[in-house]
Amino acid sequence: MIWRRLPPVLSPVTPRALVDGVAAVAGLHSDAEEKVRSVLRQRYGYVDALLTDSGTSALILALRGIVGAGGTVAYPGYACIDLTAAAVGAGVRVRLYDVDPLTLSPDLDSVRAAIRRGVDAIVVAHLYGYPADIVGVRQLAAEQGIPVIEDAAQGAGGVLHSAALGSLGDVSILSFGRGKGTTGGSGGAILVRNPAQAAWMRSTRKLLKTGSQGVIDVLTLAAQSVLSHPNLYSVPSSIPGLKLGEMVYHAPHQPRAISAASAAILRSTLDLENREVLRRRARAKDLLSRLRGIPDVTPVRAIVGGESGFLRLALIDAAGRRTPRGDLGALRGYPMTLDQHPELQSQLISGEFGGKGSQFLRDRLFTVPTHARVTPADVAGLSEWLGQREIESPVFAAVT
Repeated sequence: MIWRRLPPVLSPVTPRALVDGVAAVAGLHSDAEEKVRSVLRQRYGYVDALLTDSGTSALILALRGIVGAGGTVAYPGYACIDLTAAAVGAGVRVRLYDVDPLTLSPDLDSVRAAIRRGVDAIVVAHLYGYPADIVGVRQLAAEQGIPVIEDAAQGAGGVLHSAALGSLGDVSILSFGRGKGTTGGSGGAILVRNPAQAAWMRSTRKLLKTGSQGVIDVLTLAAQSVLSHPNLYSVPSSIPGLKLGEMVYHAPHQPRAISAASAAILRSTLDLENREVLRRRARAKDLLSRLRGIPDVTPVRAIVGGESGFLRLALIDAAGRRTPRGDLGALRGYPMTLDQHPELQSQLISGEFGGKGSQFLRDRLFTVPTHARVTPADVAGLSEWLGQREIESPVFAAVT
């Protein structure tokens, strides 16, 4: 058994943040939520922010408010299964557009075709920190007066045209789950741009179920901060019931406000993002420099005007022969296109499918870690593995 095992993703958490979470459980830091909202408004340039118990809950509320039950939303054909949960939770119908496998960005011709088939809103999702062309999508959508929801749950410090991912949609969604670039242990946010949306948000906030104190959030995040060390991570990763690194569908629930503990933790961890993004980019640059000359491995590139925050480094295995190294945190991407999700079938409009680009990503995309616990020796191990040629057929796990 290989005892040293890299976690696929890792969000920075300080002891001070955990102490703040414990204090919030005890009834202190009652102003944390308002302080986090203020930071988000300033950072992303929106007029208001609503904090929820998860990014999925935030997207459910946005879909309910913008699309409405029975309305139609356009989704990328390749994306996180949480988009499926949000569609089910909001009761919306789904059309699909394709994704460019070289950039993880929307295929604009496919978006245009989805608009012609009829949609009430479009969701654009950034994957692994890579910027999706939300500017191009908004230009197409504006011609028909269609709002664009920016799913920046995996934005992770990426930028597009010097603007932070999460600041470019008509409405934006953030996630603060444990696998995201910035974490509160759990939590999400909706960011709105104009006064009419802000009025809707105020009424939604009044109706939102009260969040918990967050005892589980603190305990789980504290355990993760210890067990995510590479010398210990083999313990939780060996427990099948935890399903770490797998794509797991979580049935939607009635959205709640963010927990007191998560809001308090976020107040501290939001300050860590810029430094962590710089570190992830440095590791990605090192890895990319070692990939030159490996003919059947193609790095996903950021679109023109964009720069990835590298939540993970995304690569295309052109030959489809590599068996990802779980001990090095190298995993396959999502193993299904959205039209293959059984849970989405009740919402998916007949005839919609992910597209050839989405299918290619399903079969060929894999990702490697860039977080703070990736050492120079790990980078060397990853580059050695990537340079191998004769490799057995892949048996992949997925990371969400």
